[in-house]
Amino acid sequence: MQQPAKFCLATLLLCMGLLLSASAKAQDAKAVCEEIDRLMEQIKIAEAKAKVDEALDKFPNDFEVMWRASRVYVVFGDTQPKSEQEKIYVKAKEFADKAVSLNPQSSVAYVRRAVANGKVALFRGVLSVKDLVKQTRADAEKAIQLNSSGDQVLATAHYILGRTHLKLSETPEVMRIPLGLAWGNLDDAIKHLAKAVELRNDFVMFRLDYARALEKDDKFAEARAQLEKIPTLKAQEYGDEERKKEAAELLEKLRGK
Repeated sequence: MQQPAKFCLATLLLCMGLLLSASAKAQDAKAVCEEIDRLMEQIKIAEAKAKVDEALDKFPNDFEVMWRASRVYVVFGDTQPKSEQEKIYVKAKEFADKAVSLNPQSSVAYVRRAVANGKVALFRGVLSVKDLVKQTRADAEKAIQLNSSGDQVLATAHYILGRTHLKLSETPEVMRIPLGLAWGNLDDAIKHLAKAVELRNDFVMFRLDYARALEKDDKFAEARAQLEKIPTLKAQEYGDEERKKEAAELLEKLRGK
């Protein structure tokens, strides 16, 4: 009877060892993700990208690492020469695809894929990549439907949807009908951009594009009200200082309207 007892004890010890190892690995992944978040908050994009690359080697199937990889690669792509951007955005989309497969009930995974697809679509020209535009819309709507990752992610989903409508509305509807993109319209752009600002009112990008949509709808006083708040906002994302300059220029243009 001693052999089975020894076997059971050995099995128990093995299981405990595996559990402890898995727990330690999860803690390591969490620490790396927190470091990536800190670097992104400090707008240290190159350092964040290096940390992401390390994390991908160490934790290739970790959901939290994967969606962050997509986010970091998108912003890193923004910092690179135009000749290098498309392949970086495509890589960001691949990371987001994997994040969706790892956790299909997470809003943030769909938001990251929508962002990456949107970047590729803008790079190639929206009307030339209609399927990417449709996927961007579908992912943003899925993220809103799930609403499983907090207000900041929900705000980004509304922003993406609003920005997609705004970009499409720049092209006459008659040209979009054959592509199945006639759904893009200014009213929905304003609605979703307003919601993004409501959910995250301290983010420069959201207020600037909301103001642009309001200007396009000849709501100049409302657009000015948004633009006047932007100088007080902290730069939180790569490009925010440039966006602040664009906001100041647009505000000057709208004075007296």
